[in-house]
Amino acid sequence: MEKITLPKDFTDIVSAVIPTEGLSDFFTSLSAQPKTCIRLNPFKQQKLKDALIEKQSVHCKDAFLLKERPSFIGDPGWHCGSYYVQELNSTRVGEAVRWLLNDFEPGCIILDLCGAPGGKSTHISSVLRRDDLLVANEVIQSRNPILIENLSKWGLGNFVITRADATDFQRVKSTFSIIAADMPCSGEGMFRKDPKAINEWSLQHVKLCAARQRRIAEDIWPSLKPGGYFLYSTCTYNDIENEENVQRICSELGGELVSLPAELVNGCVSIQDNMYRCYPHLTDGEGFFMAIIRKFSDDTVLDTSENRNSKKKKKNFHSKPIELPLELQHSWIGTENRDGEIFILKRGKWLDRYDDVLSLLPKSTAVGIPIGLYNKNLWKPSAAFDLLNDKPTIYPELEISMEETIRYFQREFLSLKPNNKGIVGLRWNGLSIGTGNAVNHGINNLWPNAWRILQKNVEGTTILSFD
Repeated sequence: MEKITLPKDFTDIVSAVIPTEGLSDFFTSLSAQPKTCIRLNPFKQQKLKDALIEKQSVHCKDAFLLKERPSFIGDPGWHCGSYYVQELNSTRVGEAVRWLLNDFEPGCIILDLCGAPGGKSTHISSVLRRDDLLVANEVIQSRNPILIENLSKWGLGNFVITRADATDFQRVKSTFSIIAADMPCSGEGMFRKDPKAINEWSLQHVKLCAARQRRIAEDIWPSLKPGGYFLYSTCTYNDIENEENVQRICSELGGELVSLPAELVNGCVSIQDNMYRCYPHLTDGEGFFMAIIRKFSDDTVLDTSENRNSKKKKKNFHSKPIELPLELQHSWIGTENRDGEIFILKRGKWLDRYDDVLSLLPKSTAVGIPIGLYNKNLWKPSAAFDLLNDKPTIYPELEISMEETIRYFQREFLSLKPNNKGIVGLRWNGLSIGTGNAVNHGINNLWPNAWRILQKNVEGTTILSFD
């Protein structure tokens, strides 16, 4: 990368918080090529080709740095959720949630407040116990579909996706055991990955971001259980959006900072106790800040009975319960949204503790994963259902080639003739790819149109090893 030119206000701010002896290395690192990190899906049990791996992460056993960035568009493993391309330092959030869950009995509900595109949400989905539930929220309408896509492909079905402002969650008071809030910020930590962010930076924008972050924290705070954890993170360097905001949240809302274990914050720097900074010259990732605040447990627990009886608060619930196919009734909850789509959500102890939470969550857009069409006891399973890690075997499977797999992801008709007509589960190297509908002359493609590869000339290749 070429050397970048930084705004003077920015260099003044970071020079005040980074030790003098590290400043030169820090500024040099901003012109270095970012490293590529992928996080494997532990439930799909895939391995990487050894020759591609530079090193395994210390704090996240599923995360690996690659020697160079490959093209992911032609990799079936990327399309069907075998791995996620995620910035290395941001994987500390999911691992922090894993660690914090030890303080709670199974049956927790966790909120990822700013979920899209899905890196942290898919990670949190992986670390939850079987009886826990993830609520992944993305308020920006255009970014909500990619969150649904990535969590559906990840294949655990233990999530509800919402599209709500932080203040909307006050209707589910004292509910979440952990709230992960990766705050919208000035993006200083992304300067070397997105040079346009430099031109958009200003001190005024920093102050606007800080004010918005405080408003979000204040709005979401009532929905955090007393004794619960608020995980505050940004991808920026200034102390206005980081340490200053965290201190104000603690003092004004009522919380205390939590010290994290050494293996989780390896390579991090603290300029104030129990607040952790990641710098690109000291870690293998981008700029990142993280602090965990424990809400004081002597707060008054607010009664939610008023929420249960309020028609006004229930009207935003976009799904209604339905009866599922027999194969799914024991382990899953079924809902139908206003567009007639059928979704399934994994059952757990969270439902016993919060039996009305599905009606109280604001602006739900996906209650688990879409399973396809189900009408008059006839079920046409979707591609998303086939990507589930734990699914019943209800249709025949067909192994296909790499070339056919790419054509499937391009949503083309496949000129294949399986033995039976009807739904078939397509497999590549034993990996679930999606579903098709076998007819006389081939297989009609059921891959979602919104997920298809738009590029025409795509070479099939993979970073996964099948030895």
